[in-house]
Amino acid sequence: MLRLRRLGATKVQIGYQSLSDEVLRLNHRGHDVAATRRAMRLLRQAGFKIHAHWMPNLYGSSPAQDVEDFRRIFEDPDFRPDELKIYPCSLVETAELMAYYESGSWRPYSQSELLQVVGDCMLQVPEYCRVTRVVRDIPGTEIVEGSRVTNLREIVGEELQSRGLVLRDIRAREIRHRTIDPNELELRRLEYQTSSSREIFLQYVTASDRIAAFLRLSLPHPNAVHIDEIASSAMSREVHVYGLLAGIGQRQGTRSQHLGLGRQLIETAAAARLTSPRSGCG
Repeated sequence: MLRLRRLGATKVQIGYQSLSDEVLRLNHRGHDVAATRRAMRLLRQAGFKIHAHWMPNLYGSSPAQDVEDFRRIFEDPDFRPDELKIYPCSLVETAELMAYYESGSWRPYSQSELLQVVGDCMLQVPEYCRVTRVVRDIPGTEIVEGSRVTNLREIVGEELQSRGLVLRDIRAREIRHRTIDPNELELRRLEYQTSSSREIFLQYVTASDRIAAFLRLSLPHPNAVHIDEIASSAMSREVHVYGLLAGIGQRQGTRSQHLGLGRQLIETAAAARLTSPRSGCG
């Protein structure tokens, strides 16, 4: 962790793949859930942004098991990543999985099963997490069997929308190309606990719940951090402003960039740290 910090790294991607020791063992992942827990604690204590990877349809799992496995990602305070990639397992000819497929001991999910699993999982994602990807871009010509759909997120989103269901993750709510009225932005504060910190997620949102900017403030539990230079510090782990850029020399308008949202979030975070009941933050 120290080496990564001193090299200037701010984000680490980590492969959970599964939160089942049995599934990890069957798929020869080379680590267990306890190792993932330890890695998450160390990364969070060092102030990194954490981007997890998770895979449904692994050998030894099932649609129902996958949904239950995914539930633990956000219910268990040892995990709760900031960003997430969902990579449904794909069958390629060179993989050891081919032997299990040919023997009939494993099969890829049907398209309807995959849509159901991914949809059920994405509905569980809280608004402080950003799902960055919902499929691994493997050329369809290399996939022996299974889904070759490359816009799975879009299809899942449309299916959920048709049922009146709404995704709450950051990417689903980004302001993107929309213009805004700065005076109508609302500052929301969401708090959640991890095994080593209290996290405060600050976000500016529009009346239609589109997110224009956010900040991740981490208040480590006492004695949780063992890196001298940050041992007693609150940490702003990420500040991000979305939306359209303002033109050169333009400071006002309906575009979310250059309105000072990032600065306002940092000032709010500093005030939150100063008024926090937690002692020991510097």
